[in-house]
Amino acid sequence: MNIGLAQWHFFAVLSTGGLILLALMWFAWHRVIGRREAERRIAAARVRSGHVPLEIPTVRGRLDDLGETPPDTLPEWFIQGKGEHAIVDEQPRIRIRYLDPHGKKAECTIQVDHLDVQKKIITGHSELPGDIHRLPLHAITGARIADSGQRFNVDLWVDAVRVARRRRGQA
Repeated sequence: MNIGLAQWHFFAVLSTGGLILLALMWFAWHRVIGRREAERRIAAARVRSGHVPLEIPTVRGRLDDLGETPPDTLPEWFIQGKGEHAIVDEQPRIRIRYLDPHGKKAECTIQVDHLDVQKKIITGHSELPGDIHRLPLHAITGARIADSGQRFNVDLWVDAVRVARRRRGQA
């Protein structure tokens, strides 16, 4: 009878320890998820305020050429000088992974011709003549800059384009 009681005690301690470990893992996982979500929201807010993150397609140019007002984060000597600033590239050459209308995975490299922010559609052409792609943003699963192969977040890029157009008065 003592052997049965010892086995039961061992099982109770083991199961209690397992439940505690499971609870700690659940708590840690939710903290990580919360932190990632907060970082994502902060990055999106920075883009909406005019910051251009390094991971989205950019071109170098003067802000005066595009009619943009320089962001408040730039030093005064940079704004008054002839320096160039990273400006959102609204027509980058990108490699896109997406789901076609039949639900199959597809990939293409396109030169973006137009981004319709209202309809949430990217229109672009590939190197083949007459090969025009109209991709809804919700179908895109991944994007890379074609020249460098660097990944970028399409949603942040769309927000940055929206902000740049608003600053130029093109809403």
